[in-house]
Amino acid sequence: MKGWMVGLVLGLGLLTSGCGAFDIYRDRQMPVPSPPQPHTRQAVPQPPLETPAFPPAPSLSTDQLPPYWYWAEKQQQEFDRYLQQQWMYYYLNRQPPPQFPRQPICTSTLLGGQVITTCH
Repeated sequence: MKGWMVGLVLGLGLLTSGCGAFDIYRDRQMPVPSPPQPHTRQAVPQPPLETPAFPPAPSLSTDQLPPYWYWAEKQQQEFDRYLQQQWMYYYLNRQPPPQFPRQPICTSTLLGGQVITTCH
């Protein structure tokens, strides 16, 4: 029974360290986004697809893991960066208001105590 429990603990330790190593490998493969170029049309930024991955845990001790707020803050920073990209996309790609070729000509008349204004 004791050998089975030791095997289970070692198996879980290897499993978590293997998953952590895969996350590190995947994170190294992701390209770093370049800053947006001004005055060019840009594609719509995509939201973050997943939550940040936990680092590999060499042991099952919870004393070595960062607290939950650390991961929550990282996720919030990613979301803030996404919102900032959305605003930049909006401002860079919005159309200027339509320009009228001339000032409109308006006339006002008093009819039965009401002012009626027509512009053309």
